Amino acid sequence: PIGPSARLPAARGPLATDAMRSECVMYHRGMKRDCPDYAVPGSTPWLFAGGLLWLIMAAPADAAYRFDSAEDDLTDAAALPAWAATLEQHKNERQVLQRCLENDGNCEKRLRSLRHVLLKGADLAEDKQLSLVNRYVNRRNYKRDHRKNAPSVTDAGEARLINHWTTLLDFMRRGGDCEDYATAKYFMLRELGFEADDMRVLVTYDRKARAYHAVLAVRREDGSAWLLDTDNSIRRRMHGQYRFIYAVNENGIWLHEK
Repeated sequence: PIGPSARLPAARGPLATDAMRSECVMYHRGMKRDCPDYAVPGSTPWLFAGGLLWLIMAAPADAAYRFDSAEDDLTDAAALPAWAATLEQHKNERQVLQRCLENDGNCEKRLRSLRHVLLKGADLAEDKQLSLVNRYVNRRNYKRDHRKNAPSVTDAGEARLINHWTTLLDFMRRGGDCEDYATAKYFMLRELGFEADDMRVLVTYDRKARAYHAVLAVRREDGSAWLLDTDNSIRRRMHGQYRFIYAVNENGIWLHEK
């Protein structure tokens, strides 16, 4: 359900100028539309309990995602209630996962393959862990949730997005869409020892598909970001296919001025 809208501090630095107005478009139910005034680049960014107002702006074609862009830091993860609630639910559900890892007899049927992958992955090098988790999650049932990405407009003219995040156990039981894939990879890699600060669920606009898309961004030792995608690819350097909109992990939210 959509919660009450909540305005958060604007990202530091100007987002855009009026000259960029023509760069802003919205895709709703497969139709390309001009952004209304409240979604024009240059206006104050809004973040709602249901999700972010997604702004599509110009970005360098060869831009690679960066974790060290301090000006993109927006606020604490708790400011997005739907995401914060999912993190808390996952924390509670980890007891089920831990019992499963300790004893196969404690696993419900749909968690047994997850147990096998996590135990197998524990002894692998990090790049092998990334590949293993990426391919494993991508094999799960894809279920598009049209509620997530459908913009709605309030009587006051503000945009809100219905948004729902999925825990790892819910994903294993029901499948999900690209946001759920990215979130499941995040939670699995946390179990394998990856630090929260080195991963973000990254919401993008896919230029090729002309649609919103989510991937998992992982920071590597050399500072580069690898993007784990739903087509089994791991994009290691050039990420020009995507315009970066916002990112979340358990510690924060980032609004990208791209």
